[in-house]
Amino acid sequence: KSSLSIQKEALKKFNSFAIVDDLLATGGTIKCVENLIKKSGKQISGCVTVVELLNLKGRDQFNFTVESILKI
Repeated sequence: KSSLSIQKEALKKFNSFAIVDDLLATGGTIKCVENLIKKSGKQISGCVTVVELLNLKGRDQFNFTVESILKI
């Protein structure tokens, strides 16, 4: 099983964050980051990805703006 972690100290300075990822496919990684940030009482202001695989509809599960440089 895979896991992801964020140092709590890294989240203290700001109240909102933008998620940056290389690939948006099913949205699993971004959803995991979203959950970690929200557990700390912080907000997500949006997400930027380099590549998005449109047919997998990963962006549909998010309530924040998702921008992609290349949509395939």
